[in-house]
Amino acid sequence: MHLKISSLALLCLAPALALGQAGETAIVKQAVQLQQEAPADTRIADFFEQMKANPLDPGAHVKLGDIYHERALYELAIQSYRHALELQPKLATAHLGLSQVFRKKKIPALELAEMEAAVADAPEDPALRLKLGTLYMEPAHFDYKKAKKQFEALKKIQSPLALELGAKMGLD
Repeated sequence: MHLKISSLALLCLAPALALGQAGETAIVKQAVQLQQEAPADTRIADFFEQMKANPLDPGAHVKLGDIYHERALYELAIQSYRHALELQPKLATAHLGLSQVFRKKKIPALELAEMEAAVADAPEDPALRLKLGTLYMEPAHFDYKKAKKQFEALKKIQSPLALELGAKMGLD
């Protein structure tokens, strides 16, 4: 089992080798950590099996990225989400995953850019619009006009989430 996981993990990491020494080192450390912890989490092994059966399924790569994110294996999560986007460029769930990882890594510019991309890919998703509007109200990204645009879009699609965003914006 360890051999299968480590071999597949290294195959998934191949595109990351072009990132440079610092990125490569972080990914290798996470791959080693993953290999040491692998028996405790069969979900990762299950997704590796799914990817072997259908390596072009972007959904499997997103789910694997989610698992890596849950385990704080952020570099591996980034690689999984980016691979999903290579397979399907307009995939809101992959952009959302990247945004969440960049939030954990405290990279606000990339967090916001990925959330904007998620909304662009799924403009009718009220939860994504709420998240983006909420980001615009945070000090790191504060832009009231852009938050209001998300609020108006939520009202237009008649989402009850407009009330939640409006409350955060001080609108009654």
